[in-house]
Amino acid sequence: MLDRLPATVRASLMVELHKWATLFPAERKYQGALLAHLSAVPRADADRMFAGIVKIEADAGVRAIGAAGGDPGKFQDESQALLRKKRLLFQWRGEIEKLFQQIDPVIERQLYPADAPRRLVVQLYGSGISIQTDKLWERFKGSGYRIPLKLDGATGADGFLRGVFGGGVTSGGVTSGGVTSGGVAPLESWFVETGDGLAQFGGAGTALSYSRLGGYRDELTRALYDKVQKGVESPQAFAAYARSLKIAPGNGVFPHEAEVMQAFVRDVFLTGNGTLFVNNTFVEWAAVQALKRAQPRLLVARYGVRDKMKPFSSLLLFSQPRATDQIPEIEDPTGSFVDVEQLSYYVWLNAEKTAAYRNRTLYLFLAEGVDEMLALRSDQAGASATTTKLAPATLEDVGQTMAAWLNVSRPSGDGRVIGGLVQS
Repeated sequence: MLDRLPATVRASLMVELHKWATLFPAERKYQGALLAHLSAVPRADADRMFAGIVKIEADAGVRAIGAAGGDPGKFQDESQALLRKKRLLFQWRGEIEKLFQQIDPVIERQLYPADAPRRLVVQLYGSGISIQTDKLWERFKGSGYRIPLKLDGATGADGFLRGVFGGGVTSGGVTSGGVTSGGVAPLESWFVETGDGLAQFGGAGTALSYSRLGGYRDELTRALYDKVQKGVESPQAFAAYARSLKIAPGNGVFPHEAEVMQAFVRDVFLTGNGTLFVNNTFVEWAAVQALKRAQPRLLVARYGVRDKMKPFSSLLLFSQPRATDQIPEIEDPTGSFVDVEQLSYYVWLNAEKTAAYRNRTLYLFLAEGVDEMLALRSDQAGASATTTKLAPATLEDVGQTMAAWLNVSRPSGDGRVIGGLVQS
């Protein structure tokens, strides 16, 4: 089957298979389903499917590259460079897109049947962000449910989080986003944040914190800077070096699937624009990559206050600025709100692009200290939901609703399910 694939498609597939040890279970299932599907396609049909790609490869002279020493990654880099040089990269990408437009719907129906479990994505605006209530969740105006919240007794960030997510460890199990560890597996419940407010509520879930990864970020930056100082052959060689780095973030940071998570965090910092030095950008990109790759049933993203943006000269990536070049860090609560409005929209948008979340996800948007919540159901038309008025809810009601949506138990019995949101 591999031999009859176009060379560029075969190389791409082999690159993914070579990363098997650092792939999440959802990624492995997809690769397995892809291999099975391609193996089952009759030869005549396969020839028709691949015809456009084969022609472009021939026009570009891809075959002249050879096997690149058996290294699919090197072959991929060289073939991409050749396609770019021949000005055929755009056409090649179009043919690849057409190919997977035929393949992916078949695989998605297999991996995500209509009765697949529901999913939940919660996005929190942390305390300290200057919330402009008249512009809050403006990109979703006219969509979903705006539910009044009763914040009685919820003082400060800890009180707000405790109301929604429960009391952490209980005699009945470990609370994980209002559900127990027995209901959602560690890699199926993710908590990504700028600080560490969610840490006590994450339980056995997968937790990532920008602040707690400060030492890791410094070490990664130094390793990349040292490599630049020593010299690199090409951008591709530098990228390959960066992907090869194995920096441990510290004992106990990843109690589950340590090798997979270590590679994931490295890739988040390397591939996300600004993730090394902007906390909210890290949260957004880590959340997007988790949705795409790990596909957790529960994801909670909590944004915070970022520092004021600095002149580019003080942010030169991988550099070690002189003391005279360093500018004091000053928080920017207003700019943080503007950013987070866009970043939270990106997370929602990327989730909706992913088959695992389409038509089976409840999205909750909350701002700590704000007495309103936005709820979106991906299985409902956005405009139709706004005609329904829902009664005010407590934070405990929100937690119970989250558990009911995921069909798992919540250790605390406080609160009621927001019926108009979960029913039907």
